[in-house]
Amino acid sequence: MQTKHTYKKALLITFFLSFFSIACFAQGDEKENIDFLSRSSFEELSSAHETSESDEMAISFAKAYLHKAKRENDALKTAKGYYKIGHSLVKKVEFEMAKQYLDSVIQVTKENYTNEYPAEAYIMRANVNGSQANYTSAMDDLAEATVYASKTNNVNQKYQIKYFIALLKNNIGEYEEGLKLLKECLGYEKTKFLKNENNHKRYIKSLFSVGNQFNLLKQADSSLIYTKKAIDISLKTKEKPLYDRLILDAAISYNLKKKYFRSLDSLLKYQEIIKTKKSSVGTMIRADFYFGDAYYKLDKKEIALEYLKEIDSLAFKENYFFPGIENNYELLIDYYKDNPKQQLLYINKLLYVDSILDKDFSNLSKKLYNDYDTPNLIREKQLLIKKLESKNTQGNQIILVISIIAIILITLLIWYYRKQKVYKKRFDDLLRKVESQEGKQSFTPSGRLGNIDISEDVVTDVLKKLQTFEDRKGYLQLDLSLGNLAKQFNTNSKYFSKIINTYKGKSFTNYINDLRIDYVVNELKNNLTLRRYTVKAIAHEIGFNTTEAFSKSFYKTTGIYPSFFIKQLEKQ
Repeated sequence: MQTKHTYKKALLITFFLSFFSIACFAQGDEKENIDFLSRSSFEELSSAHETSESDEMAISFAKAYLHKAKRENDALKTAKGYYKIGHSLVKKVEFEMAKQYLDSVIQVTKENYTNEYPAEAYIMRANVNGSQANYTSAMDDLAEATVYASKTNNVNQKYQIKYFIALLKNNIGEYEEGLKLLKECLGYEKTKFLKNENNHKRYIKSLFSVGNQFNLLKQADSSLIYTKKAIDISLKTKEKPLYDRLILDAAISYNLKKKYFRSLDSLLKYQEIIKTKKSSVGTMIRADFYFGDAYYKLDKKEIALEYLKEIDSLAFKENYFFPGIENNYELLIDYYKDNPKQQLLYINKLLYVDSILDKDFSNLSKKLYNDYDTPNLIREKQLLIKKLESKNTQGNQIILVISIIAIILITLLIWYYRKQKVYKKRFDDLLRKVESQEGKQSFTPSGRLGNIDISEDVVTDVLKKLQTFEDRKGYLQLDLSLGNLAKQFNTNSKYFSKIINTYKGKSFTNYINDLRIDYVVNELKNNLTLRRYTVKAIAHEIGFNTTEAFSKSFYKTTGIYPSFFIKQLEKQ
């Protein structure tokens, strides 16, 4: 009865604080808001932080907790306040800011440690460093956490450390060792869950990790057993944070079972779930890879190529490389088997990835060396260079070889940056154009342009209907054709086509595509939600049947591709 009473009290406290904090936040600045919230008790603020439905609100309660602790000069509660903020920032994937708060926890408690701190902060920081592929720093953090967990004999922390060591083992290819540790953690969390079902969070996390581990070992059926169990408990307890990752894991399992359509269904479901959620670089790359891999295996290679190139771009932009990413370059190398220059570009990138992984991990993923080992890549590189040389047999052979090598090793890089510079200029020009006008107006002359052998009444009627069609954004319909639109306008296709050619100054297809591109450029600039769609989803949203048709039309109109346009908007 007492537990039930406490639970109800916590809910009432959370509602009370949420109501008044929202009212307060609407009227004052952040400092005043935090000061207002800090008048509540530590227990109330802690409960409100844990039950907040948004990360922003959780951070506000955590800051109020920290503010109150500093005001009362309470070192332990100050550390707790820093940790609560850091933990909430990790959930928001704001890793660098999170590490600053975790550093503060360590600084406050390193000399005067408790049963919780600084071990919890070291473990959380190891999680962050691992997510950023800073594996050496993550291992250092876990070593420090082990020292403090041993001093206090904190069993929970010891299993958390085992959990993260297992994840690090994955990055050096020791999947069996990692599975053994994760199963130990799962056994511990299951015992706690069976005693009290409120301990479901870490149990779900352990089930997810073991399922993911079986995927790494290519044992999809075993993986699905653990993943489905975790999904069932997540739905039963309404535990949301890991649900999207569980759906992604299921997609990976179906991919391994070669059930590519089912894998894509799960990936699209995953994509829908994370529309309003920020994901880590590693998770984004993995999701894109399984999109690309599924489309590639279904022989939809042009669609797959967009995802594979996106992974390459993101990995190099974020300097994020991990064992397994080489699979992406193997697919790109295979795609460009009839294009030696492009194939050589991605072989060089794979060799670079190899060197990075070799430097960061003492035992590099076995697959790189067994299935596509470095010596074979180097030999293939030399064969490709010879193949390129043979295409231009005239002239001095020595000069030709030097020129090709120079082009591959130097000019390609320069070309790439020049291309990005050109795209950036086109993006800036496009943005200025969008900001200076509501959108490109379709060309409609004030008078007739020559004799087109159609009565003025018919022309006027069609032009009025076209204007209404544009105003109502009818061009966003899927499967729009000259014939069916002419039918809607009560005219014949021949007349309709001639009126559009004359009065819009372009063909029907170009007319519709230009309207769609003008619309989507404005929408992407102002609609943050739309930017988080895949290029495929955006294409479908504005009436294109394929991603390729959308990308080509976007490039034809703007001089850049939609993926580049979206990335530049996100940078602003």
